[in-house]
Amino acid sequence: MEVERWSSVTRRLRSIGRVAVVTHQRPDGDALGSAAGAVGGLRKLGVEATVTLFEPPPARYAFLLDSCGWQAWSDFDPKRYGAIVVLDTNARGQLVPMVETLDTLPPITVIDHHVSPPDVGMREIDLCLIDAQASATALLIAEWFAAADIPLDAPTATALFTGLATDTGWFRFPSVDARTLAVATRLVEAGAQPSEIFERLYQQEPIERLRLVARMLNRLELRANGRLAVMTLRREDFERTGATGGMTEDLVNEAGKLAGVEATVLLTESDDGVVRVNFRSRGQLDVASLAGQFGGGGHFRASGARVSGDFDAVTARVVDAAVAALG
Repeated sequence: MEVERWSSVTRRLRSIGRVAVVTHQRPDGDALGSAAGAVGGLRKLGVEATVTLFEPPPARYAFLLDSCGWQAWSDFDPKRYGAIVVLDTNARGQLVPMVETLDTLPPITVIDHHVSPPDVGMREIDLCLIDAQASATALLIAEWFAAADIPLDAPTATALFTGLATDTGWFRFPSVDARTLAVATRLVEAGAQPSEIFERLYQQEPIERLRLVARMLNRLELRANGRLAVMTLRREDFERTGATGGMTEDLVNEAGKLAGVEATVLLTESDDGVVRVNFRSRGQLDVASLAGQFGGGGHFRASGARVSGDFDAVTARVVDAAVAALG
């Protein structure tokens, strides 16, 4: 993204003085890493910035907020803030309850790397900066800080590296390019410790999560002549294992280890009558388009949707659509 565009963002936020940094529901590593990193950088500009979440952060990523703290959206008072920065999403469906009071909110700046058509920040006072070629939103935040000469300290570099690494599968996804690795290098030089971050994220798993994985894999089905792997998680699975919804991140990737599998789908039953659908693709299947059939979106090889309805009926619809898309 052009240096001038980042400069305009810097001027805009610096002049405002007090900013709430928001990200999507069920925040992942890129969402929270970008939010914590953005707050760290904004505070160096003299901006009073606060991470503002719709729900408590997953235990896996809570450490990212140790240096900056966070507040609940329920405690957010729009009269006390001059702007909102929305990170890692441009979809209204992922910003409930914020969008329910959109007309009462201060100006919004959206920074994101998802290809979904932006449907938040559509007012004249708002600004959308979307770069679908970026491998992570954390990469965009790091580039913004470089363009604005905002120095990186170790906590900020750690947060941004976590976002970059988790959203690229630790630099193994096709989205990784020289741009990604150049930013990763700068973050390590600024104090991020990759081995320590990896251990903290993935080598301290609770037993409840492993038990949930076992139940999920026990029901795994292969469709489309072994090209599609289908996994499901029911409410009973969480009750039996003691696992929480926050422990499902990355589980959709488990079946991607199978030879011959080109796409995977994980359907998770929620208490509110909504089925969370996660898609992954290893081949040429555009799962962003597939998710779009169900009101979702994302990337070419990683996407998701939230679908209301009976779990079995939704599962049948999603699987049929995935099989048809594979051809």
